[in-house]
Amino acid sequence: MPGNSTSQQNTIPPSHQHFRWIHGPRQHEALADFVELAKDISAGVNTCLDIIYASDLIREQNADADADADGLSAPAVGKADAARLFRLSIAATALLRQAADERIDWLNTAHRR
Repeated sequence: MPGNSTSQQNTIPPSHQHFRWIHGPRQHEALADFVELAKDISAGVNTCLDIIYASDLIREQNADADADADGLSAPAVGKADAARLFRLSIAATALLRQAADERIDWLNTAHRR
Protein backbone atom coordinates (compact mmCIF):
# COMPACT_ATOMS: atom_id res chain seq x y z
CA MET A 1 0.00 0.00 0.00
CA PRO A 2 1.56 3.33 -0.99
CA GLY A 3 2.38 5.73 1.81
CA ASN A 4 0.90 9.18 2.19
CA SER A 5 4.21 10.82 2.99
CA THR A 6 5.29 13.56 0.63
CA SER A 7 8.72 14.10 2.13
CA GLN A 8 10.44 12.26 -0.75
CA GLN A 9 8.52 14.05 -3.49
CA ASN A 10 9.76 17.18 -5.17
CA THR A 11 7.34 19.84 -4.04
CA ILE A 12 6.95 23.34 -5.35
CA PRO A 13 6.85 25.88 -2.54
CA PRO A 14 3.56 27.78 -2.35
CA SER A 15 3.50 31.17 -3.99
CA HIS A 16 0.91 32.57 -1.58
CA GLN A 17 2.15 35.40 0.59
CA HIS A 18 0.28 36.58 3.65
CA PHE A 19 -1.45 39.86 2.82
CA ARG A 20 -0.37 42.90 4.82
CA TRP A 21 -1.53 46.51 4.57
CA ILE A 22 1.74 47.74 6.07
CA HIS A 23 4.89 46.91 4.13
CA GLY A 24 8.56 46.99 5.03
CA PRO A 25 10.13 46.99 8.45
CA ARG A 26 7.27 48.95 10.05
CA GLN A 27 4.92 45.97 9.65
CA HIS A 28 6.62 44.45 12.70
CA GLU A 29 6.04 47.43 15.00
CA ALA A 30 4.07 46.81 18.16
CA LEU A 31 0.68 48.03 17.00
CA ALA A 32 0.91 47.37 13.26
CA ASP A 33 -1.23 44.23 13.50
CA PHE A 34 -3.91 46.14 15.40
CA VAL A 35 -3.98 48.93 12.82
CA GLU A 36 -4.45 46.36 10.05
CA LEU A 37 -7.16 44.58 12.05
CA ALA A 38 -8.96 47.88 12.69
CA LYS A 39 -8.84 48.71 8.96
CA ASP A 40 -10.24 45.33 7.94
CA ILE A 41 -13.01 45.25 10.54
CA SER A 42 -14.07 48.86 9.98
CA ALA A 43 -14.21 48.30 6.21
CA GLY A 44 -16.36 45.20 6.71
CA VAL A 45 -18.72 46.92 9.14
CA ASN A 46 -18.97 49.92 6.82
CA THR A 47 -19.93 47.65 3.92
CA CYS A 48 -22.53 45.81 6.01
CA LEU A 49 -24.12 49.06 7.18
CA ASP A 50 -24.12 50.47 3.63
CA ILE A 51 -25.97 47.38 2.37
CA ILE A 52 -28.47 47.53 5.25
CA TYR A 53 -29.11 51.24 4.77
CA ALA A 54 -29.52 51.01 1.01
CA SER A 55 -31.91 48.07 1.34
CA ASP A 56 -34.00 49.84 3.98
CA LEU A 57 -34.11 52.98 1.85
CA ILE A 58 -35.37 51.04 -1.17
CA ARG A 59 -38.03 49.34 0.97
CA GLU A 60 -39.19 52.77 2.20
CA GLN A 61 -39.26 54.17 -1.34
CA ASN A 62 -41.28 51.16 -2.49
CA ALA A 63 -43.71 51.62 0.39
CA ASP A 64 -44.14 55.31 -0.50
CA ALA A 65 -44.69 54.59 -4.21
CA ASP A 66 -48.09 54.04 -5.73
CA ALA A 67 -49.20 50.42 -5.58
CA ASP A 68 -49.37 50.22 -9.37
CA ALA A 69 -46.09 52.05 -9.99
CA ASP A 70 -43.63 50.47 -12.40
CA GLY A 71 -40.56 51.95 -10.67
CA LEU A 72 -40.40 49.53 -7.73
CA SER A 73 -36.94 48.16 -7.01
CA ALA A 74 -35.84 45.04 -5.20
CA PRO A 75 -33.61 45.69 -2.18
CA ALA A 76 -30.13 44.17 -2.19
CA VAL A 77 -30.99 42.01 0.84
CA GLY A 78 -34.18 41.03 2.59
CA LYS A 79 -35.00 41.96 6.17
CA ALA A 80 -33.69 38.67 7.58
CA ASP A 81 -30.36 39.03 5.76
CA ALA A 82 -30.14 42.67 6.84
CA ALA A 83 -30.59 41.54 10.44
CA ARG A 84 -27.79 38.98 9.97
CA LEU A 85 -25.49 41.66 8.55
CA PHE A 86 -26.35 43.89 11.50
CA ARG A 87 -25.50 41.11 13.97
CA LEU A 88 -22.26 40.49 12.08
CA SER A 89 -21.43 44.18 12.47
CA ILE A 90 -22.11 43.97 16.20
CA ALA A 91 -19.85 40.92 16.54
CA ALA A 92 -17.10 42.53 14.45
CA THR A 93 -17.07 45.72 16.51
CA ALA A 94 -17.01 43.63 19.70
CA LEU A 95 -13.96 41.82 18.31
CA LEU A 96 -12.30 45.15 17.55
CA ARG A 97 -13.07 46.41 21.06
CA GLN A 98 -11.60 43.23 22.57
CA ALA A 99 -8.44 43.60 20.49
CA ALA A 100 -8.15 47.25 21.55
CA ASP A 101 -8.60 46.25 25.22
CA GLU A 102 -5.78 43.70 24.86
CA ARG A 103 -3.46 46.33 23.37
CA ILE A 104 -4.40 48.84 26.08
CA ASP A 105 -3.63 46.26 28.78
CA TRP A 106 -0.33 45.46 27.08
CA LEU A 107 0.62 49.14 26.85
CA ASN A 108 -0.34 49.78 30.46
CA THR A 109 1.67 46.74 31.62
CA ALA A 110 4.68 47.74 29.54
CA HIS A 111 4.51 51.25 30.98
CA ARG A 112 4.79 49.93 34.57
CA ARG A 113 8.04 48.11 33.90
